[in-house]
Order: sequence, then C-alpha cells, then structure tokens
Amino acid sequence: MVITIGRSCGSGGLEIAQKLADRLGVRCYDADALLEEATRAGCAEEMRAFLAEKPVNSLLFSIAVENNARGMGRVPFTLMHQIAEREDFVLLGHCGNYALRDRDDLTTLFIHGGLEQRVQRIMRTQGMSEREARRYIHKTDEARRHFHEFYTGEVWGEAEKYDLTVNSFALGVDATVEMLEGFIQAKKAKQ
Repeated sequence: MVITIGRSCGSGGLEIAQKLADRLGVRCYDADALLEEATRAGCAEEMRAFLAEKPVNSLLFSIAVENNARGMGRVPFTLMHQIAEREDFVLLGHCGNYALRDRDDLTTLFIHGGLEQRVQRIMRTQGMSEREARRYIHKTDEARRHFHEFYTGEVWGEAEKYDLTVNSFALGVDATVEMLEGFIQAKKAKQ
C-alpha cells in the first residue's frame, strides 16, 4: 500500500500526511526521510538537487523538454520504487503520484484549500503577516507547479491525475485524515 499526497501550500498537507501515516501504521516519507534513504543508497547528491524543488524558467523548461531532460528524475524515482517494494508508506509530494503510477497498490491524493484559508493557516503556523503569507504561498505553489511540470510533463494539482482531491478546510485536519483513511481502506477492499 502506497499513498502519495500532493498539496497546495498552507493546506495542511504535511500534518495530514503525518497523521494519516500514524493511523495506518506506516512511515511518512517527506523530503528529510527521502534524503536519509538516498544517503543510505549512495545517491544523496542527486536526491538533494531533486528535493530542492527549484522552479525553472520557461526557456530552461523548453530546452529541457527538447533534450528529454525528464530523465534527471530517474534516480529519485527509482529510489521511490525501491522503497515501495519493501514497505507500505505515505509519500508527501515530489511527483510521487507520477513516479509510482504503475503500482496497483497506489492511492493518489491531493490536498488543497481556499486561498484565504491557506493564508490564515500560514499566518498562524509560520508567524507571517498577511502579505508575507500570500507571497510565500504564491512562491511555494509556483515552485511546486514548475517542479511537477518539469519532471512529469503534467499539470500539477489537476484533479484527473489523483484518486481523490480534498479541501482540508471543509472538515478540518483530523476529520480529513479520518475520511482519507476510510477512502484508502475502501479502495484497498475493492481491489
């Protein structure tokens, strides 16, 4: 069982991923955990570059696509597959829905929320002003969008690419986690 969670900035995706992993009794792989795995596997440098989620400008993106540079994600994606072969887990971000798309035991989720709610959450959790929070959300979401597009050629957050997309503010974090656990168990039972 592999669960991937993409998320918009400020939606509570990290907290949801961690709580969901705890409820399922599996490990949550965020950037730090992936880097630990890469270090053990001897590919820390490529993983570190991959995890930076640096946005690329459109000229560089065009050149990369022309030169088939999507192969740059090969080592991180291979590492994700190796982890999936040995254990069940929750993977936060980093194109997991794309990298692991060929797995029968995969559940892909995307966590989002309204901009105003996300701004308020970032202000509360990060101690930012409203203006800082808006900039932070915009910058982070743009970086994630470019990153996902660069490595997958797909539109980030597009509902058709996920089994389920959820507005985390509709129910709150804990009820969202409970609902996601039920969805995952129902999907697993159907297989």
